[in-house]
Amino acid sequence: MVINSTLILCLVFELKEALSGLRITDIYTSSNQKELLFSFRGKNKKISLYFSAHPEDCRMEIRQEDEETLKKDFQKTNLFGFAKGGSVQKIEQLDFDRVIKIFCKKRTQFGEGETFALIFELTGRNSNAVLVKQDDAILDCLKKIDASKNRFRQILPGKKYLPPPPFKKLNPFLVKREDFEKLLKKCKKPAPECLLSVFGGMDELLAQNIVIRSGMDLGRRANESSEEDLKQLWETFSRAFEGISHRDLAPQVVFDPNGDPKAISLIDLPFLPETQKLYYKSLNSAIISFFSLKLRREGERKQIHTLSKTISRALKKLKDRAKKIEEDLKEADRFEEYRRFGELLLMNKEKIKKGEASVRLTDVFDPDHQVVEIPLDPKFTALENAQIYFKRYSKAKEASSIAKKRGSEAADLIVHLEEISKRLEGSIGKSELEEIRLSLVKLGVVRKGTPKIKGKKGKGFSPRRFVTRSGWEILVGRNNRENDYLTFQFARPYDFWFHAQDVSGSHVVLRRKDKRSEPSSEEITEAAKLAAHFSKVRKEKKAAVLYTQVKYVRKPKGAKPGLVLVEKEKSILVEPGIPGEG
Repeated sequence: MVINSTLILCLVFELKEALSGLRITDIYTSSNQKELLFSFRGKNKKISLYFSAHPEDCRMEIRQEDEETLKKDFQKTNLFGFAKGGSVQKIEQLDFDRVIKIFCKKRTQFGEGETFALIFELTGRNSNAVLVKQDDAILDCLKKIDASKNRFRQILPGKKYLPPPPFKKLNPFLVKREDFEKLLKKCKKPAPECLLSVFGGMDELLAQNIVIRSGMDLGRRANESSEEDLKQLWETFSRAFEGISHRDLAPQVVFDPNGDPKAISLIDLPFLPETQKLYYKSLNSAIISFFSLKLRREGERKQIHTLSKTISRALKKLKDRAKKIEEDLKEADRFEEYRRFGELLLMNKEKIKKGEASVRLTDVFDPDHQVVEIPLDPKFTALENAQIYFKRYSKAKEASSIAKKRGSEAADLIVHLEEISKRLEGSIGKSELEEIRLSLVKLGVVRKGTPKIKGKKGKGFSPRRFVTRSGWEILVGRNNRENDYLTFQFARPYDFWFHAQDVSGSHVVLRRKDKRSEPSSEEITEAAKLAAHFSKVRKEKKAAVLYTQVKYVRKPKGAKPGLVLVEKEKSILVEPGIPGEG
């Protein structure tokens, strides 16, 4: 599970800041009945709370109100209708579990206040959303769980709400040193595995980070650790969770070496390369990004699987066709024999009588003058039989030429498809996937009407993306065509544009949050470092970088992709690199 108890603890802080005092105005559900969207309103504030009960992707997200998304993906529902009009009073995590409870209060028609609560269980395949009265009587729920599904815990209107079974692991925020050391001394597993098995709210990366920072070897068994090792491990462990409790966080999405999103981390992980981490200003932003990237990658994998199956079927048909062509070619290659038979019949027509089924003649075209037996049609004369062989010769010669051409085309297509199949086995992005799909359409392997791989506006536009420590987004073009699209179509006039001075390199755009927000010197420096890094001066110790607002960058008429003219620019001297590395 990506969402653990520690993430829930930190998410509750962000939910309190975003939703406290706001009123529920509308409730929406998705067509699959696994997602809910609650619209909240306040003074000059519109926010949506998204909840997914999908077994593998259960989560909560704070979203900005988006009418287009509402119309496209959701429809209004009477489910949880009682909650409309309720104002958020309090939000808490239940018993350090993956359960969030939002307490609300609404006025009745008699003017009295009525209290209720929305409970969100983010527990994998058992995820659920439940609406309860003040006395915990269930009013409504997303998934109805009767006795046939769970004898011990039914979730049904009218039943009393019971929380999920107690958490078996220990709360890492409450454990004491003597208990910590006693438990690890008994554990025969390597230290990271011990931490995972004993404490809740842990994930593999956090456990590894604690062990590495303590100076212990990742493979050493916990029960073989010295007193000094355990002391260092405890200090690192307690310091990590103390920092999390004080919200000293660096939310980030962590990727595996193939570029797939692997986890959400609350703290920095120095033992991982910067290329496998993407930082965010808030945990909520990291959650949204993680699942967006995960779902996109899963979509790409489905496309790859579909294309791979299509290619496999096409290759089987092509190889069967090539085998048949080879057999046809062997038959067609007898055309020279037909011509020779015709010539021999003409040369010996006076000797051959009508009605004979075959004739034996000396082959004058053979250096050894071998005797050959030529089959005849008894109904025809020698001259007519010769004409029949000449006709067969013409047909066979033409068939041989066609078969060779078809065989060559089939062989070329087999080689091409096998190369594409190998590309699909590697790590590819959506732009390359779409390029492969179009290639297969041209080759006639995929029908023209096959849905395109969905992506951002702009064919193949997938710039490198970075987020500064303070949450500003930086985009870096990957090639000249993408540089043009980034600068002149995607970027807004008030965004900032960067480029290494007097050398070729990527266009870099620092996205402003709005027209009034001004980037700090840190944001300017981070974007400039990236512009220098993705240019020909990346190996220099210092490099000059130009920057200005996008509205002062223009493209000369007829200029090649990537070539621009800049006005009102400033210059900054920086060390090329990716911010955070080293």
